[in-house]
Amino acid sequence: MVVAVPKTTAIQAGSTQVNSRLRRWLRVRTDIGDAGCVSIFDDVPAARRNNMAAIRSKNTRPELILRKGLHARGLRFRLHAKDLPGSPDLVFPSRQAVIFVNGCFWHSHSCKWGQVVPKTRAQFWADKRARTVERDVQALRSLSDQGWRSFVVWECDLRLNADRTIETSADWLGVQSA
Repeated sequence: MVVAVPKTTAIQAGSTQVNSRLRRWLRVRTDIGDAGCVSIFDDVPAARRNNMAAIRSKNTRPELILRKGLHARGLRFRLHAKDLPGSPDLVFPSRQAVIFVNGCFWHSHSCKWGQVVPKTRAQFWADKRARTVERDVQALRSLSDQGWRSFVVWECDLRLNADRTIETSADWLGVQSA
């Protein structure tokens, strides 16, 4: 199935991170036009589609804040280890420890940002978020079975008090305070 690609993409905004093959692929698909293309997003408004496309799973702002703080304390780590269950955001192999940086909405945290109920397609989002929580529990259990220590940092903790959250994470890793 060919999916129609909106012409307002990051490529037109001057993104240099997209390689030339992908750029050519998108140009060919957008030049075709809507004739003959089947879009699975016909019922989704363009503004929502653009907003959802901008949401990342790696290198998010909360993750970058935590990484910067831990790196400043002398900690070195691997990023997004695909060989471990759940692809932890930060992996400390010498300490046999991993840290996940979870977004409150996506992982259904108990804070005010995590308890937001979308006004449209509420059941779809409830099911999606429930699957995410189940996947998180399974990943934490698998990591524990393999001998890894796991720590979850929530987006709201970094929003409300980043310094304290970074310090708590460093203490959990066994780093002396400066």
